[in-house]
Amino acid sequence: MRSLGERLNLLRKRLINIKCGPGAAILPPEVTRIHMDFASKINGGHMGARKFWREYLPRLKYHNPAIPMIVNRHDQNSSAPTMSIYLRNNSATSPSADSPAAEAHAQPASSRNNLSKAQPPASDERVVHIDMKDKHSTDILEYFVAETRAKALQPTAEEIAEMQSLEALKKEAAVDRERVRQLRAEKKKEEDMLKRARAAGGMAEQEAS
Repeated sequence: MRSLGERLNLLRKRLINIKCGPGAAILPPEVTRIHMDFASKINGGHMGARKFWREYLPRLKYHNPAIPMIVNRHDQNSSAPTMSIYLRNNSATSPSADSPAAEAHAQPASSRNNLSKAQPPASDERVVHIDMKDKHSTDILEYFVAETRAKALQPTAEEIAEMQSLEALKKEAAVDRERVRQLRAEKKKEEDMLKRARAAGGMAEQEAS
């Protein structure tokens, strides 16, 4: 069982990891929603899409909580993995997050059973599609940033200090694990030597008798 300190450091690491790094960006108001469609298994060129979903999409969602980001997974590996970016045609009339127009853009929750397919754009939207088949996750991110004109966020001084602190703790933990490993190895070696010595002593007693 992890100690309280270990669990706290793990939470700190998860938080800083979702706040900083590739995918940490602010999307412009023209972006109304994002839809990803890919297979659960990586065969057939779906690896990049899956990695984007796992590593980059959480950061995008963290920094853009008002924008729906729907993921539709399925078992149809022959189907090309696709990202659909919905963009508002006229940003000057952008509805607020609480308006009926914004609610009309909502989609079902993400699905792992092919139940949340990409829907047609609304009358005030257009859609940009990114073919993710056989593309590396970093390339997909580049295409995404280019199409959306997302503004990448740089870590603050406090976040950099937090990352440095966590990296130092990681190195200290590695040193501690190696020290414990060596202590256990030495203890086992001593126990083995003691067993051999006892076995040798017993044989000597038998010969003497």
